[in-house]
This record gives sequence, C-alpha cells and structure tokens, in this order.
Amino acid sequence: MTARHKPGLALAIHPTSRGFGWALFEGPLMPVDWGLATVKAKRSAHSLERFERLLDRYKPTVVVFEQFEQRPSRRHERIRDLCHRMIRLANGRGIHTPIYSRDTVRECFEHCGSKTRHGIALSVADQIEIFRHRLPRERKRWGESEDVRQSLFDAVALAITHFAVTSKPVNRTKS
Repeated sequence: MTARHKPGLALAIHPTSRGFGWALFEGPLMPVDWGLATVKAKRSAHSLERFERLLDRYKPTVVVFEQFEQRPSRRHERIRDLCHRMIRLANGRGIHTPIYSRDTVRECFEHCGSKTRHGIALSVADQIEIFRHRLPRERKRWGESEDVRQSLFDAVALAITHFAVTSKPVNRTKS
C-alpha cells in the first residue's frame, strides 16, 4: 500500500474569449465550488482580477491548466498571454501549476468512451450529479457559438484529470 498525503485544494481554470470557467476540487469527484467568470471589457485585466480573487478566497495548493501553447492547441495570443500571467501570479504565491494536454484529458475519460469535449462533459455530468442540470447542448459544427458552460465542464474535466494523474502509483524498479 502506498501512503499518500492530502493534496489540498485544486483549482482548475479554462480560459475562453469571454472569461474563464473554474472548478475547485478537494479530491477526485469532490467539487467544493465552481463557476463562470464572464467579462466584457478589458477582458484580460478583469479575468486576471477575478482569478486573483479566487486565489485569495480559496488558497488552493494547485492551479491546473490545459495546454495552451504547443500544438495542437490553437489558443489566441491573448488567451496564451492571460494563461502565462495567471501562472506567474500563482507561482508567485508558491502554488504549483501543472499543465495537461487535451490528449491527457481524453485518456482520463477514455474508459467512458468519451473523446470529444461534449462527450467528456456528458461523462462529467454522469459522474457528478450536481453538474447534470448545467450540461451544455452539443455544439453544431456549422457556425453555432459555443455554450459558455462548456468552459465550466472543461475545468471540471481538468480537475478530475489532475487527481487521476497524481494518484497513479509510481513504478519504481530496483537496479
């Protein structure tokens, strides 16, 4: 049996062009709080202020992000810059900031047969009942804008992924 320490609170952030979705977890499938931070003017500055208020209020030990720079990510330069600024702010407070690729999130949910963002959102709603009524409709591919609630489900999926990745036992072989 492997001894594990209590990791503390994990705050998962998923920035969008209209703000960010966030989810605070104390363990796998154990949400504490969540929400959508929507901003209209001075989007980066106001998003950063909202993020800082979350850090002040909850004092997480980890802030989790989805990969935003390397391919296949197609994040806008403003969103990449916002992510960098959020990471610097969190790191300045001694908060660890792991970054997971979309592929890592998909791997975490592959046992459910979920490969798309909406499929993962469905899986989240199945696993955590409190999110069921917030489930966004599936986006039509022909120009329909994305439901803002999708960023909440993306953040929740990141939090679940973080706990799944960090709870895997480490294989150590003796030389």
